[in-house]
Amino acid sequence: MSEQRFSARGAIFAALFLLVPIAAIVWWVARPKGDANAPLPALAELDVVCSGRVDGLLPAAGLDPAAPGKVVAVLVTEGQTVPAGKPLLRLDDESLQLRVDEAKAALSAAEIDIESSATEAKLHPTRIAAQKTAIAAAQDRTATARKLLAERRTAKTFGTVTEGELTAAEAEVRQFERLETIESDRLAELTALNPNLRVRAAEAKKTLAQIALKQAEKAVRDCVLVAPVNGSVLRVNVSAGESAVPGGLQPALVFRPDGALVVRAELEQEFLGRVKPNMRATVTDDTRADSSAWTGRVQRVGAFVARKRSSLFEPGEVNDVRTVECLVVLDGPTEGLLVGQRVRVRIGKE
Repeated sequence: MSEQRFSARGAIFAALFLLVPIAAIVWWVARPKGDANAPLPALAELDVVCSGRVDGLLPAAGLDPAAPGKVVAVLVTEGQTVPAGKPLLRLDDESLQLRVDEAKAALSAAEIDIESSATEAKLHPTRIAAQKTAIAAAQDRTATARKLLAERRTAKTFGTVTEGELTAAEAEVRQFERLETIESDRLAELTALNPNLRVRAAEAKKTLAQIALKQAEKAVRDCVLVAPVNGSVLRVNVSAGESAVPGGLQPALVFRPDGALVVRAELEQEFLGRVKPNMRATVTDDTRADSSAWTGRVQRVGAFVARKRSSLFEPGEVNDVRTVECLVVLDGPTEGLLVGQRVRVRIGKE
């Protein structure tokens, strides 16, 4: 009896084992099918999804002092909002202050030289007049000596003047003639001399001293790094005692100018032509599944293909791919977004 019951149950299971696959095949073949001829959505109708980064409308910039030096004071903190022209950090300027003092001393010397040259120029006509008087006196002495010489020559015929006295008188005449020549040469020198040249040379030295002073003062001013515009300090990479060098591996400060937050989406070449200005965009955090969403519009699409703006290596990304930058302007408040934040951007029509 039990053997018959077992045989009946096995037969039922065997039948079910055969019938269930057959029924599944029949259902699959007879299932409702979609319209095979229905057109697929055009490529231009599909949304474009790409990655991007949050930035300011004016991009964040790395700030360095204009000259290398040792940092003596950092005057701001990270996250601080500062107005244009506010000092951010100060370098050691002791040696540069000495150059300023040196330039001021050179400028004072040049001013004194100008005064001296101007005085010389004023006295020049007087000196010419005095030299002319000296020439007249020399001419008088020469004429007197010549008369004495003539008288002694006449007296020699009477034997009242010796040969030595006559020789001495002749030598005195030659001496006075030479002195007269010297005075005449001095007058010619004074007449040819332009006293205004010394004044102009002194003024040129003063100009050079003024330029040197301005350069020294600018070098001192360059020791203080100031905010170029209104904005906020994102990061401080130096501290007191360190050396700051222009164009180093990392900037002394990372500064963000005031302005609206935007997203710089990175379009790969395959999406060229599918994104146009004024298209809608939805922005979400790239690393969170429960991220909030921000909406905006495409303001402009880049005109050239280049490497990504960010030079940092990002794990999980192809960092050396060339992209076109697409600027997305966000609508409404942007709370929850930070400069440099990596986001996912979906761009499509309305």
